[in-house]
Amino acid sequence: MKKLLLSACLALSLNATARHQQMSLQQAIFRHLITSKVMSTGAYQGFCMYIQLGNRGQDSLILTLEAGRCLNSLDDQFQDILVTKEEVIVLSRLQIKKIKVKGYCCQASNRCPNANAVYGINKLADSNLVCIARYLSRSNYPPAIEQMAVWSISDKYSIASVCDNRDNSFLELRQYLANLKGEKLPWYTIQCYSYVYRNGAITTFPQFLKGKLNYTNEKENYATLSICDAFGRAVCEFKSQWLLVGDNQNYDLNIPIKGLAKGKYKIALSTADKKLAEESFEI
Repeated sequence: MKKLLLSACLALSLNATARHQQMSLQQAIFRHLITSKVMSTGAYQGFCMYIQLGNRGQDSLILTLEAGRCLNSLDDQFQDILVTKEEVIVLSRLQIKKIKVKGYCCQASNRCPNANAVYGINKLADSNLVCIARYLSRSNYPPAIEQMAVWSISDKYSIASVCDNRDNSFLELRQYLANLKGEKLPWYTIQCYSYVYRNGAITTFPQFLKGKLNYTNEKENYATLSICDAFGRAVCEFKSQWLLVGDNQNYDLNIPIKGLAKGKYKIALSTADKKLAEESFEI
C-alpha cells in the first residue's frame, strides 16, 4: 500500500513539474525535440501526406505545421507537396502520433508520388506559394480547384483554369490570384481536366472556353463565331444563330476547345459585313 501511495505521489509530482512547450514544427526539429517521418499516401492533392512525429522529451509539445511549408520528395522524379492547411499537433511526453496532412503538388512536370514515398519537411516555400497556401487554409474549395490555384503560382498555369463546370464560380479566388501575380483578371475561364498516367505523369487538358462577348448589333444579322491562332489561321468555326438588334449585348460562350495546343488565340463574332466583337485568350 505504501509503495502504491509513493508511486502516485511521484506521478503527481512529475505532472506538476511537467512543462508544455509551444513552437513551430520546424523549431522542434531544429532543437531535436522530436523525431519525424513524412510519407506520401500515393496521391498528389488533398489529404495526400502522412507525418509521423515522436516526442523525445518529458515535456508535452504543442506544435504548429504551417500552411506554406514545402514537403520535398527525396526522389527527384516525384512532386514536392505544398501544405495548404495549418495543423496544430499536440504530443504528450514520449508520445508518437501519425496524422494526415492536406497539401497539393507544386511541381506539375514531375510525377505523382508512389504510396509511402519518403519526404522531408524542408522549409517554407516561396512567398507567393506561402500566400496562396494560407489563403486556401482559410477556405474550403474543391480539391481540383485548389490544385489549379497552386499550379497557377508554382507552374504558371493560367488563372483562367481555376474553374469548373459552374458558371462564374470561384471568381473571388481568381481575383486573389490575379492580385498576387500582378496580372489582369482574365475575361474568360477554361475548364480543364487533369489525367494521371500509370507512370504517375500528369497532363492537364483544356475542355471548354467560357465567358461573354460584348457586342452591339445595328441590324438583325446571322453571325459566325470563329477562333484563330496567333498566326491568324482559323482553327475553329461555329455557326451562330441570328442576332437581334441591340446595344451592349452579351454572347454567352461555352465552347469545346479540346485538342487545341497551348498558345495564344483570338475569338471573334462576325457578320458578313463586319466584326462585332473580338477577344484574345490563352491556353
